[in-house]
Amino acid sequence: MARKNNYIQEVDRFIGDKIYALRLAKGLSRQQLAEVIGVTHQQLQKYEKGTNRISVGRLVLIAKALNKTIEYFYSGLEDQNTEPTLTQHQRMCIEVSRNFMKIRSADHQNVINALVKSLVKESA
Repeated sequence: MARKNNYIQEVDRFIGDKIYALRLAKGLSRQQLAEVIGVTHQQLQKYEKGTNRISVGRLVLIAKALNKTIEYFYSGLEDQNTEPTLTQHQRMCIEVSRNFMKIRSADHQNVINALVKSLVKESA
């Protein structure tokens, strides 16, 4: 059995966090992305949590499914001393973005955008 390596585990979590955040930002469920890349939603969850390591071939499929390059998933890795974590505020922003993308009406999206802009002006 291979020995655990903390740095490798941090890399796995770093890449998994990026997949998770990007999947949510694109408004995809875990099941939807899992089907596209040919794994179960449980396996995708293990990738996102960094529990299971992602092969290069599988990462290529994930990158294509999420319209990113392979480099995207490694970008910023060299600057990390610890694993990246999302704050509650970041998670809320991702959730708002995900829900916004589900709104089919461009008029409704424009109204929501105008509301957010007016709220920003009030708080400034």
